[in-house]
Amino acid sequence: MITKNDLVLSAFEELRISGITVKPSPSEVASAIKRLDSMILGWQNKGLCLSYVRSAGFSDVDPNQDSGLNDVNANAVITNLAKTLCPAYGKTLHPDTRVEARTSYLGLFSSDLTMRESNPYLPTGSGHSFGYGYNDRFRFQSADKNAPENCETIDIKVGEVDFYPVDFNPYLNEVDGDVIASYAVEDGQGVEVLSHAEAEGVITLEAKGLTVGFAPIKITVTTSSNRVNPETINFNVVST
Repeated sequence: MITKNDLVLSAFEELRISGITVKPSPSEVASAIKRLDSMILGWQNKGLCLSYVRSAGFSDVDPNQDSGLNDVNANAVITNLAKTLCPAYGKTLHPDTRVEARTSYLGLFSSDLTMRESNPYLPTGSGHSFGYGYNDRFRFQSADKNAPENCETIDIKVGEVDFYPVDFNPYLNEVDGDVIASYAVEDGQGVEVLSHAEAEGVITLEAKGLTVGFAPIKITVTTSSNRVNPETINFNVVST
């Protein structure tokens, strides 16, 4: 697991090469994580979908949170975060780090990563939680034939079975003490929901791809404060 603290401290290691020797304070780490969230958001707006998990909110950052990144793309994030932070300290990024940041960033645009149009919230994928920006998910539109082109659309193969956690805690936290009282799941024609379960505000779907095409799944949550929130998880079923 690569935490956000790991990414920030590694970025500051790169900054030390550029003449910054001060160890970051907890407030500087938190500020760097906010810059990290914004940087990844900017990448999403360019169509680059990573497995990065954004913070719960701008004022709610956790240095020990799993970033969701793997070793393959972590270096690009670290060097580019160093590039982003450097001007705040009145320094110029070392030329070698600048070149590495540029090269590693371009390397992310490969056929191995999902390339989609912009969406200003969490990058998602198999096994990751869809929590931040819950109220901006696409609503249930079963008549649509094409899956929305954004980072929140999930690709699943015909015959593939996987688990998809959907985090409703950002919505629940709007009202103190609110919890999920009940929920209903409606699957689309192209995806079958084999099972589902709720725990601590997270509903986990076990889904199987059936038919190629757009297959939205609708989850309608009723909370203990009698609020009702219908959310749609958009699947794009592809051939094997």
